[in-house]
Amino acid sequence: MEKIELTERQKELIQSQLNGTYSPFTSSEEDQIAFNDVIDKAETLCDEMDAYDEMGVDLLAWFWKKYQDQEAQKND
Repeated sequence: MEKIELTERQKELIQSQLNGTYSPFTSSEEDQIAFNDVIDKAETLCDEMDAYDEMGVDLLAWFWKKYQDQEAQKND
């Protein structure tokens, strides 16, 4: 798996989406671009890993878990 790289803002946006507080209708254009980049990265990783069954119904939650697992391994 290729290393997942996220900016601090992208991490914040993922967390706000998972908490149900992100809205593309009220977010800035910069946040929308950063969020769309996260979605693109998640879709690409899912495609590369052929992980559609593993992903379940929430691409972003799956992607965030992959990122957290990667960071945990880095700290071991």
